[in-house]
Amino acid sequence: MNHDPYTDPVSGVLRNRLGITDEERLRRAEAGLSFAALADLGTRTLPGGYDLPHLREFHREIFGDIYPWAGEIRTVGIARSDPFCLPQHIESYAEEVFGALAKERFLRGLARPGFVDRLTHFFAEVNAIHPFREGNGRAQRAFFRQLSREAGWMLDWSGIDPDANVEASMASLRGDLQPLRSLLDGLVDR
Repeated sequence: MNHDPYTDPVSGVLRNRLGITDEERLRRAEAGLSFAALADLGTRTLPGGYDLPHLREFHREIFGDIYPWAGEIRTVGIARSDPFCLPQHIESYAEEVFGALAKERFLRGLARPGFVDRLTHFFAEVNAIHPFREGNGRAQRAFFRQLSREAGWMLDWSGIDPDANVEASMASLRGDLQPLRSLLDGLVDR
């Protein structure tokens, strides 16, 4: 088995600034600290170019108090039911995806159906990149919440069903965007 440099070799728990070696304790601490950081990010704009460095900054803001590697591109392969982008392809794939997002003017000026369609596409692409060892979903949601706000739309994740979110994200990895589009359609408002 390959060694994961992000985990403690004895406990197998993600290395963290809190010195926690129990997975459940770390999960609870991470949930509390990331919730507070996400609430803070919801009240302000994090400057950036809606590109990989900007997404990295979101991750650093959310997880910097927890993980020393917050905001760093992962160096190991990861998967849920399907594998995410291999580490050696993250930067080039991200450049392509975020370049296309810029060409589409960061989704500004779109009517709601077009906005939801393109949001679905780009959310699925960024999800496939999954550039961090942990915390990708929360960083992506904060990133796209701010992008949506700047495009004139509200993206409210507060009532999301976590299981439906995971299922929609996994379906998008297999090329089925409909569950993700349905999910996002229920979260976008003026």
